[in-house]
Amino acid sequence: MPEPVNPLAASDDAQSLIPSDGATAPDASATGTLSADGTIMVDPDTGLPMDTVAMTQTSSFGDALGGLPVLEQVDRAGIVGWVLAAMALIGLILFFYKLVGFLRRGVFADGFVKDVERHLSAGNEAKAADVMSRRRHPAARIGLSGMSLSVTSANQREAASDLIAARARKEIDGLNGGLRIMSAIAVLSPLLGLLGTVMGMIEAFQKMEGAGSRIDPSVLSGGIWLALLTTAIGLVVAIPATAFHMWMQGVISRAAAVMEDVCTMVVNRVELSHRADLGASNVAELRHAAE
Repeated sequence: MPEPVNPLAASDDAQSLIPSDGATAPDASATGTLSADGTIMVDPDTGLPMDTVAMTQTSSFGDALGGLPVLEQVDRAGIVGWVLAAMALIGLILFFYKLVGFLRRGVFADGFVKDVERHLSAGNEAKAADVMSRRRHPAARIGLSGMSLSVTSANQREAASDLIAARARKEIDGLNGGLRIMSAIAVLSPLLGLLGTVMGMIEAFQKMEGAGSRIDPSVLSGGIWLALLTTAIGLVVAIPATAFHMWMQGVISRAAAVMEDVCTMVVNRVELSHRADLGASNVAELRHAAE
């Protein structure tokens, strides 16, 4: 009859794996930072080796970032999805850049035009200049510079009109900066999405051809789903980009119209002060009379 095994009579090798305080020794395959006595340093919060904790935290951050629904879908779309994501980021940055630029130039504050017209109609050029000096709108800056030009004769008015028009074109060109990039994003993003769809469909049908008679419907449906994903991402990028582009064009067009009205009033301020004699009741009629 074999003798029962005494659990306390373990070998020296087995006992060496059990610490003296009764705690379970870390796995020999685990890697970590060794202390001075040769034992593995363990993080008190997680119980894992120190190097393993750092790797776990790094991988957790990467998994959390990659686990975002949007990034996950973009990653599934492949290289085309990432290109579209980059275009969306560029378009978003450009939109906020243009918005801040519009606010700094004061293009939304165009209510001063009526005050300028009222003062010029009354022949008070000093007050009209003071109103424009307190505004940041491009039309105010152009009008203020035009107030220093003499417009008593027809030749002087023509020369002043050409000079003011040149300054207005520079202001409009500055406002138009970046619109071509937004327009390119709005036009190219759905085309890139369609390109990704075509490439995905080609890949899906190639898999079907390789499967032969053993066609798995899930392979085809999965390939089509991933292919259509790029089109969806392209449309998601194109629709806001188109809306932003149209809105910025509208803001610039309004600013250009305000500049035209102010320039007309400044160049024809002598006639504007006597518009009762000319029979012009507004800026449009004054412009027509000047022409």
